[in-house]
Amino acid sequence: MSERVQQDPSAPMKRALFQALAIGVVAVVIYMFCVQPSQSALVKAQSDLSGMQAQQSAMVRDLNGAEQVKSRLDAIESERKVYLSALLEPMLGSYAMRAKSLLDPLASDVGLKISDYAEMPVRLLPLPKPQATQLYARKPIRLTCTGSYARIISFLMRVEKKLPLVSLEAFSLKTQKEPDEQSATFVFEWPVRGVNTAAAAKGGAKK
Repeated sequence: MSERVQQDPSAPMKRALFQALAIGVVAVVIYMFCVQPSQSALVKAQSDLSGMQAQQSAMVRDLNGAEQVKSRLDAIESERKVYLSALLEPMLGSYAMRAKSLLDPLASDVGLKISDYAEMPVRLLPLPKPQATQLYARKPIRLTCTGSYARIISFLMRVEKKLPLVSLEAFSLKTQKEPDEQSATFVFEWPVRGVNTAAAAKGGAKK
């Protein structure tokens, strides 16, 4: 009887130890198959998120750069349109005829009489060597007119305002006795397309 009493206290201890071992095994299994994979997945998700954020930042930088490039291209295109709108295109194969259509209204506004238009040889733009394809050139147009000094000056001012890319290459004045009949000769230069320069000076257009 005494031996059985002495052995009884060890049985609960064994059961408690077994339960503790079982709990430990279950905890290890849960950690290995549940907690650890979840942590690995979380680390991978964080890494993927960091990569996506970096990619998003790069895309934002690219988009901002694209907007800047687009703005610059728009500005260049606006400047190009201004230049193209000022090109002297032949009318019925004649540059002088086109110049006449543009300058006659300006001369008429100030009471100036233009008696003659004449084309002059094309002046190619100076280019560095080796030269690229000549896209644009300068086309001189000479015209002779009569009027007072005030009308001649007013005409020049209107040409400068209405045709900003047209330059005055030469000017001469022959003094006449009549103040309102002064004789003036202008040589204006227009930008022209290089493809048209081969058909340059073919004579003038008389008014």
